[in-house]
Amino acid sequence: MSKTTETAVAPPPPTPEPAPAPVLAAAPVQPVKVPFWSRMAARFDDLVAEPTPAVAVEFAAGRLAVGRQGGPIHVRALPSDAIVASAVRTNLFDPSGLAAQLRLLLEAAGGADASVTLLLPDLTARVSVLDFDILPAHRQEIDALARFRLRKSLPFADEQAVISAQVLSPTRLLVTVADRARVNEYEDCLEAAGARAVTVIPSGVACLAAQPVLDHGALLIRAESACLTTAFCLHGKVEFFRAIELNAPASFEDVFPSIAFFRDRAGHDHGGADDAPLLLAGANAELEARLREEIPWAQVRVLAAAGELAVAGALQGRFA
Repeated sequence: MSKTTETAVAPPPPTPEPAPAPVLAAAPVQPVKVPFWSRMAARFDDLVAEPTPAVAVEFAAGRLAVGRQGGPIHVRALPSDAIVASAVRTNLFDPSGLAAQLRLLLEAAGGADASVTLLLPDLTARVSVLDFDILPAHRQEIDALARFRLRKSLPFADEQAVISAQVLSPTRLLVTVADRARVNEYEDCLEAAGARAVTVIPSGVACLAAQPVLDHGALLIRAESACLTTAFCLHGKVEFFRAIELNAPASFEDVFPSIAFFRDRAGHDHGGADDAPLLLAGANAELEARLREEIPWAQVRVLAAAGELAVAGALQGRFA
């Protein structure tokens, strides 16, 4: 308590001494909670949603996918140019047509009028793992720090950026940034279909929650149309995430830099990366064969139903 300053003139008449204030137990320190995207504030919500929405919707090149907890995942094929992921250009070229198809999927999955997790293409947003000497204690300061670090590398105006910073450790952030106009495209389409996004995350991040093996020391290699995503976790925290745009099917040369970094980090973390899993989602047969030939120290596994992986992960509600 601060002390009041007394004057030097006549003292006031004595007053009864107030009863001592009750002693309050200190509240436990809570972990920093940093929002991901939200329409009125920031467009992202926490990577770990509480509670996890029961429905997840993915917009991807060539498909829409909708799933509900406890039910099957419904996938509808789309023309290749219906969704063209970009951080700076229009992504949806027939929003009303997409909304009509999405409404049918939501009804089939029992997700009409639901609050959902919205999954964006990896090329629409940018995901980075950033290291600092120490992180500030307050959310606003963390947001400002992440924005300052990324501002010069953004492909759009800084005032258009919506940024999420998920605290991974006292010195590390998982940061996602996107152009507000691009996020609006997807949320407006979703709302036209009758649902509402309460959590928005890149699809590749959601994929990391789809398989327990991805919690630690397993590299995800996810090949989508015009996009290659590679990522891995150590001890349940995202250690590395990379999404690159491609003009041809993913090749061994496209993947190798991520594999080399993965072996270095995974080996350093637990004394060697021998037999480490490389999990392939959507990779072509040529890439699979080349990986088996060139990376003898790894276990190359092909994930079934690659088009359902992100929705399955989103319904787990655990991403960082």
